Amino acid sequence: MPIFQDNKYPVILGNQKASTGFCTVWNQADVAIKASPELLEKAAIIGTLYSRQGVNVVLRNLALNPHIKTLVLWGHGPLSNTPFGTSGTDILKALWENGVGDDSIIVGTSFQIEPEIDIPVVRTMITKVELSDLSEHDLYTAVSKIESSESEPYMDSVDFPPPAIREISTLPSEKIGFTVHGNTVIEAWRKLVFHIMRYGTVKGSQYGMEQKELLSAQWVIHNEAGSFPEDIPADWPDELKETVGATKSAIEQYHDVFLNANTKEGVSYTYGSRLRDWKLGDQVVDQVKEGLIGSLVESPDSRRAVATTLIPSQDAQSKSPPCLISVQCIQSEGKLNMIASFRSHDIFKAAIPNAFGLIAMHQEVAEATGFERGSMCIQSHSAHVYEGDFEHAEKLINCAYLERDPRKVFDALFGDKRGSIIIRVEDREIIAEHQTGEGAVIAEYRGNSAHDLALKIGHLDIVSQVSHALDIGMELQKAEHAMKLGIGYRQDRPLEIKHVETA
Repeated sequence: MPIFQDNKYPVILGNQKASTGFCTVWNQADVAIKASPELLEKAAIIGTLYSRQGVNVVLRNLALNPHIKTLVLWGHGPLSNTPFGTSGTDILKALWENGVGDDSIIVGTSFQIEPEIDIPVVRTMITKVELSDLSEHDLYTAVSKIESSESEPYMDSVDFPPPAIREISTLPSEKIGFTVHGNTVIEAWRKLVFHIMRYGTVKGSQYGMEQKELLSAQWVIHNEAGSFPEDIPADWPDELKETVGATKSAIEQYHDVFLNANTKEGVSYTYGSRLRDWKLGDQVVDQVKEGLIGSLVESPDSRRAVATTLIPSQDAQSKSPPCLISVQCIQSEGKLNMIASFRSHDIFKAAIPNAFGLIAMHQEVAEATGFERGSMCIQSHSAHVYEGDFEHAEKLINCAYLERDPRKVFDALFGDKRGSIIIRVEDREIIAEHQTGEGAVIAEYRGNSAHDLALKIGHLDIVSQVSHALDIGMELQKAEHAMKLGIGYRQDRPLEIKHVETA
């Protein structure tokens, strides 16, 4: 039987003259066959369906084998009935029930069949092949219901071209709730731009142009030293610096916007005026002095050091309400951290000067309260880049990430804030020691399987960086190999495997 890319999408072949294909959904095909060996006689092909994209593989294999006239779905079990488990079977059912449009989109869904798959052939298949869902039955009952016999093909075998790599504007993601960290404003900002351009949803805006948008993105700046970025890459052209606001004049302007209560003629408000000269009727409040500084002077542990720029009676119907809506300062371990929330944030053009304006205010509050300035967390609830800046943003992330040697991207000084994992092998056992950044031992995990230890560390969520997690996984596997081979293991060093020549 011809099978589509069986090295990539493995299936099990049964009675190749049978007229039934058996889909085990999220159940393992080999386990099903061991439990019910007669499945090999009743089905020509047995395979899984883990995702929506797997529907394309099913259609390709049906086209290659037109003697198959019944497709059985057996999604019996907890994994097959989760939202992920039913994603593929739901698409197949919609295809058989509703058909497919000329645009290759299955009617009633947003799923588009691969363009290499010929739609007239698909329409022939769904009329000639019966789709039978036996998921409600246990395996024994499901197999007993299969009536499979030899049959003549209903069309010639069709081998569609392999799928091409798709260029899509937005990669799959969690859609909401992104966090990036950086030592400096530029480092954290650059990571955020990268995430927006890779994962941002393309949508319209109220200004008649498209944008790429991430929802509830937060970028955390841990160690920005000064009032101006000292780490602007030397290869940034002046045009880019001007566009993103990474210039002395732009940043000094935002220092003034955040630090002063005055407004210029023709300007209805600034962040400084809303924070330092908040008016409601006859009431005037300096929120920086009274809300932020005053609350922390009264109690260093206060959670009430909050200031807002919003005046609902003015802003509810306003066409230009403040983008920055609140600022909060919280002391932790003697350091004063600031959290700023933006309802809307033009990340490419405004975010850098915004960040340095906030840092200037952060420094002012820290000095007035006697605390060391800590980290700045900026919550950008609509973090977006407008289409006019797409080209610049793409060039930026290509240069900073996609085209760079990954070894040059890694910053050894910016380690995992949740600590480090020290791995060693003792007495035929792998030991993973969780340490603080200062080297104090927090916990110790033991086992003789890299897989089990990796699952344990992942379950406890003690790693915050993907690169750190990948490194730990590689090191655990090396430690397991060393233990089984009886050779020495040292973390971050290659294994010294001695080759033994045989006669």
